[in-house]
Amino acid sequence: MVDEKQYIINAFQTHFGAFINRRLAIYGIGPNTRHIVEHFTNFDIVGLMDEARAGETIYGKLVLTVDEVAEMNVDAIVIVARSNNVRIIYRRIAEMCAANCIYVYDVNGNLLGNANDETRALDSYNEITEQRLREKIAHADVVSFDVFDTLVMRRTLYPQDIFEIVEDRIRVTGKWDGEFTKLRIKAERELYNEGPNPKIDVIYDRIQQWLGFSNDIKRELQQLEIQVEAEHLVRREKMCEIFRFSVAQGKEVFLVSDMYLPVIILEPLLAELGIRVQSGHLLVSCDFGVTKSNGLYSILRERFAGRTIVHIGDNIEADIHAAKSYGIEDTFHVQSALNMLEDSYANELLKYDATLNNRLMIGEFTSCQLNDPFLFAATKGKFRVGSPYEMTYSFVAPVVYRFFSWMIAKAKELKLERILLGARDGYIMERISQQVRKTIPDLPQTQYLYISRATAVLAGIHTDEDIVFAASLAYSGSMEDMLRSRFRLMPVEIQRRENEGDAAYVLKHRDAILREADIARKYYLQYWKTLGIPTGARVGFFDFVSSGTCQKALSNIVDCELQGLYFARIQSGGGYKADIKIETLFEVRNIYESSWNLLDDYFFMENILTSFEPSLQAFDEAGRPVFATEHRTTEQLEYLQESQQALLDYFRETKLDMRQALNVSLEVPDLLIRSLRECYTVREMDYFEHESLVDEFTNRYFELQKH
Repeated sequence: MVDEKQYIINAFQTHFGAFINRRLAIYGIGPNTRHIVEHFTNFDIVGLMDEARAGETIYGKLVLTVDEVAEMNVDAIVIVARSNNVRIIYRRIAEMCAANCIYVYDVNGNLLGNANDETRALDSYNEITEQRLREKIAHADVVSFDVFDTLVMRRTLYPQDIFEIVEDRIRVTGKWDGEFTKLRIKAERELYNEGPNPKIDVIYDRIQQWLGFSNDIKRELQQLEIQVEAEHLVRREKMCEIFRFSVAQGKEVFLVSDMYLPVIILEPLLAELGIRVQSGHLLVSCDFGVTKSNGLYSILRERFAGRTIVHIGDNIEADIHAAKSYGIEDTFHVQSALNMLEDSYANELLKYDATLNNRLMIGEFTSCQLNDPFLFAATKGKFRVGSPYEMTYSFVAPVVYRFFSWMIAKAKELKLERILLGARDGYIMERISQQVRKTIPDLPQTQYLYISRATAVLAGIHTDEDIVFAASLAYSGSMEDMLRSRFRLMPVEIQRRENEGDAAYVLKHRDAILREADIARKYYLQYWKTLGIPTGARVGFFDFVSSGTCQKALSNIVDCELQGLYFARIQSGGGYKADIKIETLFEVRNIYESSWNLLDDYFFMENILTSFEPSLQAFDEAGRPVFATEHRTTEQLEYLQESQQALLDYFRETKLDMRQALNVSLEVPDLLIRSLRECYTVREMDYFEHESLVDEFTNRYFELQKH
């Protein structure tokens, strides 16, 4: 049996023996790097690399920054890390390496960044099927499961994000402003290099030695990390089904984990998730002082000598190679959600992994969409949605959450007295506001506002300019039809058209239009009085994606300072609407720039944000809303209910607070919207075949099929 040290030495000699005269950097500072540095003394290893330890000297080598490596004319970088971490590390240095013609390899000699990697990776999923795993279990006496990224996963992109969340919470309390994450990583690595796998309390003992804080603070910090871990753990449901299947088949079922949380802590965390094993059937490296690669499997193997064991896990070295080296007869490799994202058609999300806030939003997405390790065997690298709920929760809710956090912050910044959430897109925003108000006491006042182009444009007409603008807005039909529907003229009032242009023809009806506008304005102001908004108030006006038509019309009706708060503004070209104030989350500078994905798909999103009432057509003399005929079917309204429940659930369940969401790069939720297209996601529902958007104001009908 070859131990881990000898495996690393053999691998380096086999794959890099010819590199003896090249300038190399080793990324990684663990014990395997030490084995390479101490054994290959005749190689030109110019230094080591590690984000947290730059500037230190380890194993007699300086730990270099990325910029220093670029300046030293390095020929190649060898990443010495577990396979699960290799691609994470590669993304950190890929841009620099490409700019400086530096090749990057893993310790097994694989050249990273190879264009053929994607095809090979997706082919490998053909073997990761639920049926194949069940067959392996049926033939085994003992079934052993890895824990993290196999049975359970975190709602974060990377495991070390847990430490950054702890650091963030410490800073918010004002108790400490130090770099907790770097110290936490450094302590664990040092202890790991010094000997037995450390337990979490030993790790915090080391941090205490460095910083000199009290035992009470040490216990508080350690407990906070355990709490954060518990908050972000979720089951991988398909794997938990396999776990229950193994128990039901009468197999001896064990959990085997390389982890710093001992059984006394880990067992209750798993029990909270409904995962329970018999006493003594949870083997954790820190309890035994050895990892899977250095002896943990021998405990399991010795206990069941002569019996067939199958081990299931996500780490190719620790769960497959190491298991086999200790005599485990059979193994099954599942992929972590992170590895699946790397192999998916939506891996562009990983370009935005530089900040914790981005990683938390991406991590929550993967914990839903890549929870199933068997997915890609069926979808070939695509996501899958089977219901409007799942679609909205995974792909739409993140951008709504990002917008809502921005809208609230912007309202505070602009000192707005309240935010009017315009119908019908503001309906779910008001429901969200009422829900989050229970936990955010300083939330600005919000109010659902009945308004539509059909009501506001007519009520906002005072002048010829207003009439001409109203008539210039898109309409499918004749000018005569528009005079009847948009300006509410009776057929007998519509004059015969001669050779005049559109504007001149409409203005022939000036008196009748101004009469109808006065009536519409009077009725709307009756409704406005019920809102209790003081004259001259500074008020926010929410619209989804718009050029500002409703806001401009409303400014012609009421005496308030209106500040638009939109997802995005369709450019109106100035002119009539040039004087209205609008802030947008998604900025569109000009028509020649590459646009946001949200703008390609906003009709689809309107059908999710809308209300259950039909389009607003008018107000009666008492200021009560009058609605148009409902065009949606019962099934469509059921889809709407399902989608809006998903939005409310996301706002309640997300671990990303409003403060963090405000700093998520817009590219992240925008790419999630894009990922719903057919080239990224298998859609096992008929939502897009049945949904459409009817716009009475323009007399148009829009299909929502997303390609």
